[in-house]
Amino acid sequence: MAAASDGDGGLTAINITPMVDIMLVLLVIFMVTTSTLSQLDGLDVNRPDAATGAPIEAAIDREILLTCRPDGTVAVDGAAVADDAAIRAAIEAKRARNPELSGIIACDEDASVRALVRLLDLLRAAGVQRYAIATESPQAPQG
Repeated sequence: MAAASDGDGGLTAINITPMVDIMLVLLVIFMVTTSTLSQLDGLDVNRPDAATGAPIEAAIDREILLTCRPDGTVAVDGAAVADDAAIRAAIEAKRARNPELSGIIACDEDASVRALVRLLDLLRAAGVQRYAIATESPQAPQG
C-alpha cells in the first residue's frame, strides 16, 4: 500500500485502492463459485420435498456428492460410475485427501429406497462418518 507523507516523515494518509481491488476480485470469485456449486447436481434428479430440511454449506473438497436416478444410474460428483466398486473407490480416494469427508446423497424421489440405502452403506463402509440426504423445500400450492 502506498502512503502519503507530510514532509516530516509522518504518515497522513494510506492509499487503500489496491486492497479494494483485491476485495472486488475476491467477491467476483466467490460469486462465480457459488453459482457453480448450486448447479453441481451432475445428474438431473427430482429430489423429494422435506419441510424440515436445512441448507448445508457445500465445499467441494470436504464433501462428496452421490446422485441416484430412478433408472438406477449413479454419479459421484457429477461423473457417472458403473458399479459399487467404482463408487467405493471414488469415496475412498476423496477420503484419503480429506479424512473429515462428508457425504451428500441426492436421490430422485422416484428412485428406490434400496438405492439410497446402498449408497449410505457404501459411505459408511468407506469410513465416512457424516452424511446428509439432499431434499428440496416443498412448493407452495398454486391457486
